[in-house]
Amino acid sequence: MRATATTLLAGLLAAPAAHAAGFGPPEGTLPLQPLAVSVPAGALSPLLSSALFREASDAQAVPTYYLGAGVAGARLQIPDAPGATAWKVVPTADCARLEPMPTAVLHRAPVQAVQVQQNPLPLECAAAFEGQCTSRDGALRITTAFDGRRRTARVGGGFFGTEGTINSTFYTGVRTLSIEHLPSGRVLRMHERLDDANGYSAPQTTAIRYLPELQRVLLLGATEARGVPQAHCVALPPAAAGAGAGAAPVN
Repeated sequence: MRATATTLLAGLLAAPAAHAAGFGPPEGTLPLQPLAVSVPAGALSPLLSSALFREASDAQAVPTYYLGAGVAGARLQIPDAPGATAWKVVPTADCARLEPMPTAVLHRAPVQAVQVQQNPLPLECAAAFEGQCTSRDGALRITTAFDGRRRTARVGGGFFGTEGTINSTFYTGVRTLSIEHLPSGRVLRMHERLDDANGYSAPQTTAIRYLPELQRVLLLGATEARGVPQAHCVALPPAAAGAGAGAAPVN
């Protein structure tokens, strides 16, 4: 996702806005694996936008998580979008895999979309140019920081820059997005290089999916390689004995 240095709304209306470079590949001390994503021809991809769904048989069970692109789910009685797709998140010994599923699975009553207030990560995570947030369970800290120069200039406002001008900040330097696992102190970092740009990447919680019961973090288009969105899976270190739920079953 892209945003501008003024506000997200102003960024949508300002023209022109320099294209953000995108965050590069993750690096650091947390275990990281590529996440294969199979998308049929003409279907929607979870790397562009997807919703998180959750199914639990009871309060004590490790839930099953799903991703749906263009899927309304059981709560909304509306049809799926053309090209709608669904995947089940299956934990593996290395990290996880995405198993394609019929979208009808997400319309079953036990499967519920994860609402904003239920998301393990607050909505503001990785949304602003700079900022910090902590997961609701206190295990993850996500930080975006900038090292470089700033300048302010007037740019065309409104669609196609035809409605007067607005102030916009241009950046030259490096933004760093960090995901830190607080219990272990291990961290992943991704870097975005900006060259006099007033646009920047804002992955937000649709691109960074924290699944606490599975001890997994899915990076769904949060990083790019030569302009192509990438998918990765982060396997968090196990919690100390007695500190929480047991490890997710591995398939």
